[in-house]
Amino acid sequence: MVLISCLLGARPVRALDVFTLWRQPEIPLQIAEGSWVEYRTQTMAGGRREEGITRVVCLDRDSGSDEKTWLLELLPLVEEDGVTHPLAGEGVQLRISRELLNREGTFLAAIVEAVQWRGGKAQKISPAELREDPLVAATLASDFVPDSVVQKDPTTRVVQGVQFLCDQFVMAAADTQVADLPAGRMLQFTTREIVAAVNAEAPFLGLTYVSERVRAESRLDPPSRRFKAPAARTRVEVMELVAYGHESEPFLGAVD
Repeated sequence: MVLISCLLGARPVRALDVFTLWRQPEIPLQIAEGSWVEYRTQTMAGGRREEGITRVVCLDRDSGSDEKTWLLELLPLVEEDGVTHPLAGEGVQLRISRELLNREGTFLAAIVEAVQWRGGKAQKISPAELREDPLVAATLASDFVPDSVVQKDPTTRVVQGVQFLCDQFVMAAADTQVADLPAGRMLQFTTREIVAAVNAEAPFLGLTYVSERVRAESRLDPPSRRFKAPAARTRVEVMELVAYGHESEPFLGAVD
């Protein structure tokens, strides 16, 4: 059972996030200074449902961006009486290399510097620590490379009362992992499908709506009476653009 547990946790599929599709040529990559987006997210897995709202901001030159880098703020939001606002003293600042536009490497490798804010206090964190930050992991930590891309019929999305005619793509990938057991092998098959509605007028990647379905199932080879393969698991995530703009203000402030 230890081997089975190790197999199931050996290569976890990262969560859907704002920059999941940044390397895909079908998706616009336009990080404009001063732009911002807010996404409402829903995750359904194991009979549980979680929701959240996150704002991603690219600050302008006066607030920290420069010729070689952008300064981003990742802000968890709270909603009160239908109005969203950042959670006081919480968030992450990321300085990102503009070489990201080359669509090469990983997103985390493009991060030059990171500062984490908790309880109103700022602390610089290393790339290793950054990978453990739940806000970053849920917002910017994914680099998805599909096995197939299919363009579907255009779809219309409404954001802030404005209709957007969006290109729509379905991207899919599959992965197989193997662990050797005393009586054979455990094979885990994982499939991941992402549906994205895209309009270039939305900042960052033009994403107005993204849904992802991940299914993982296991099989023993050969079948064994001593061990049972874990039950198949499915996770569904939805990320919907609810607000955006092009005149941002820093929220977290400067770091000494």
